[in-house]
Amino acid sequence: MPNAAAESAVRDYLRALKDPSSLRDEDTINDLTKRLEQSDDALERLRLRQQLLDAEAPDVERLEEAFVTHAKAWAEDTISVNAFVAEGVAPDVLRRAGFPVPGPARRGRAARGGGQAVTTRARRSRVTVDEVRAAIPDGTFTIKTLQEVSGASPAVVRKVVAEEESAGRLRSDGTDPDHRGPGRAPVLYRKV
Repeated sequence: MPNAAAESAVRDYLRALKDPSSLRDEDTINDLTKRLEQSDDALERLRLRQQLLDAEAPDVERLEEAFVTHAKAWAEDTISVNAFVAEGVAPDVLRRAGFPVPGPARRGRAARGGGQAVTTRARRSRVTVDEVRAAIPDGTFTIKTLQEVSGASPAVVRKVVAEEESAGRLRSDGTDPDHRGPGRAPVLYRKV
């Protein structure tokens, strides 16, 4: 029987794939903000600031590593590779987790195994935080817009936005009043 840590690792990674902001713990963020405002010790403030940045932008790469460590044992031959792929887990992540995933499908041909085609995403090169900062547009933008413009992962973009907002170079304009469709309205940001 899988343990609670394994189940949590799988659940948190799947949630992060769908909506990384769903992992934000607003109570923890509020508590850290209050403690930061009340602290006069420079080192304690520095530690609290880092904890606050981590709480505001969950580290998807860390969650992915936990998934890789625990997913195979958690699935116990009851969850197929195709089920994970259908939930948005990339085949290369599943391979790293120890699942038997067919090799990359060639254009126009299905990968063998499991009865369904499993395709892989093209691997993109790492985008640095400086490149993300340079891609920040004039006017309002969302995390997703900056991600698309810069080519960076959601985690890197959220980290840069949190740092820039903390430094006073970006500000939040609240949620997008023109948002339509499912899910929460995204937060709009702009340069100060």
